[in-house]
Amino acid sequence: MKSNPVRSKSLLLLFSLIFAGLFTLPASAQENRVTVESTHSYEQTVNKLKEAVSHGGMMVMAQVDQGHMLSMTGLNLKATLFLVGNPTVGKKLFDQNHGVGLYVPLRVFVYEANGKTFVSYDKPSSLLEQFNDKQINMVAKMLDQKVEGLAQMATH
Repeated sequence: MKSNPVRSKSLLLLFSLIFAGLFTLPASAQENRVTVESTHSYEQTVNKLKEAVSHGGMMVMAQVDQGHMLSMTGLNLKATLFLVGNPTVGKKLFDQNHGVGLYVPLRVFVYEANGKTFVSYDKPSSLLEQFNDKQINMVAKMLDQKVEGLAQMATH
């Protein structure tokens, strides 16, 4: 049985595209996740983040020690997830659409990897744009700036 060279090349191209797609994030996903390396230790970065949140008119609404939870599996990791927000700002968002509760309060993740500490978050505007609401988008852009400022204060 003869193989069709055009068909073989087409299949090879198709499989290459599928394979490449499995291991890449869309450009928008890469641009919307922000990770900032800290010049401080993990503990100092956590403390500076908490301080920045309180001085920035926000509050830590919850703190999840993911490192502690994962230690139950044998993984040794310093990692804490913070839920940060401001009830007055949250009300502006919830007044428009209750679905925002999936994304606010905001999630800020502090973790250590390879001896370095990082602060990571998804831009609020990227999470909230799906609601197609001008008021939500306006608040989300303000939150982008706010959380960027928190990350900078915690890491420098």
